[in-house]
Amino acid sequence: MQNRRSFIKKTCALCLSVVGGGALVSQLSSCTPMPVFKAVVVKNVLAVPFTAFTEGNNSVIVRNSSIPFDILLVKKSNGIYTALEMKCSHQDNPLTANKTGLFCSSHGSTFDLEGNVLKEPALKPIKKYKTEIESSFVHIIL
Repeated sequence: MQNRRSFIKKTCALCLSVVGGGALVSQLSSCTPMPVFKAVVVKNVLAVPFTAFTEGNNSVIVRNSSIPFDILLVKKSNGIYTALEMKCSHQDNPLTANKTGLFCSSHGSTFDLEGNVLKEPALKPIKKYKTEIESSFVHIIL
């Protein structure tokens, strides 16, 4: 009887750890780092090559030392690109991006990949930049 109880306890503990570990892995998969592309500003335009997007990743963080906040460039299935300033509209704090949206670690605001507010305290959408396609580049107009 003692061996049976011990076996059941160990088996249940193993099942719980597998189920809990699976949930943790699915939560962490949305936190994988985004690719970062260091772009040069020429005549108020950032040029990002299509090759900056890695396989299976439709977003890239665009960085340049002359602009105060990074820009999240999102490639949509219809060939449209959205460029979002990674600055919270609540109190101008930097945002963190993942595959589903943007998050402000200072006060908890969240935004979708269109820049719309999903969770307050932010009330206004984040800034969008105009984009244009030219040859094999996406141009972000600053």
